[in-house]
Amino acid sequence: MRKELPEILSGLLDVSGGVRLRSQDRGADLVIELPEGRRWIVEIKSSGRSADVAAAARQARAYAAEGDLPVVVVPYMGVAGARAAEAEGVGWIDLSGNARLRDGDLFVRVEGRPNRYPSRGRPSSPFAPASSRVTRHLLLHPDRWWRQAELAKATGLDDGRVSKLVARLDELELLERDGALLRPRDPDALLDAWAADYNFEGHDTVACHMTARGGGVELAREIVDRLAEAKVPHALTGLPAAWMLDRFAQFRLVSVFVDEDPRCAADLLEARVEPRGANVQLIGPNDPGVFVGAEMVDGARVVAPVQAYLDLLALPERAREAAEHLRDKHLSWRRRD
Repeated sequence: MRKELPEILSGLLDVSGGVRLRSQDRGADLVIELPEGRRWIVEIKSSGRSADVAAAARQARAYAAEGDLPVVVVPYMGVAGARAAEAEGVGWIDLSGNARLRDGDLFVRVEGRPNRYPSRGRPSSPFAPASSRVTRHLLLHPDRWWRQAELAKATGLDDGRVSKLVARLDELELLERDGALLRPRDPDALLDAWAADYNFEGHDTVACHMTARGGGVELAREIVDRLAEAKVPHALTGLPAAWMLDRFAQFRLVSVFVDEDPRCAADLLEARVEPRGANVQLIGPNDPGVFVGAEMVDGARVVAPVQAYLDLLALPERAREAAEHLRDKHLSWRRRD
């Protein structure tokens, strides 16, 4: 990154020889000094994942003095990472030539250049959005023995794809076999493997604000009622789901999957799209599988506990604590003989 940054910056800013990079003895990874007295405080990450970008952004802001621009540099910045940078109020550059920077009267925005650093040689994940339907069905019915053809019918995936996914789960030693039948070897291990690969940022999430007559519970019920009246398929997840399932923890942020463009749902709810201070997350799922196993609980449709658990791991407030509570109470599979 140190080697390529000067050339990338020269191309972005149409300057030559006027870019100076220096290390700091303490603090930020790099300081970039540019013509006209511009000074950028840089944090470098090897991944453009949203969590990594957000952490780097906070570090860069902490090291930046008044007038400095905090900047995150990664090999390639995806959509989720770019959103995280924007939410943190920092600029970003990737080594693939994309950037979004605003420093006083300077504004740079370059998008669409392909990833020069794709991961190579990594086997395809059995937990990708559509592929995870197999794991979901296995965890929703952990004691059932399945034939591959039955899994294909239940998930809506073709036989060939299910065969490849089952083979991959076999390689990871996550299945046990009885002839042509299969089931999870250890449901807890299968859930942990899925959770490690699950990317909440992969959903299309719109953060917005609604005026609440009460707390999060009252707001969640109002949203559910209005979506049901408009016949928009939906299901609560995250802390609202944990509350409905087990009365765990009051909350402010209402997270709900909607089976349509979440921006249309925001319009329907008369919600103001507002990332900062948002009290509603309208989530367009990256696969309709998130609705499988959803049930009516206390008058609201709620995702299955396994889906709520995955989402809680990525959410704020007391979500992590709620995830562990939910797993203990609803995802504690009995020990097999």
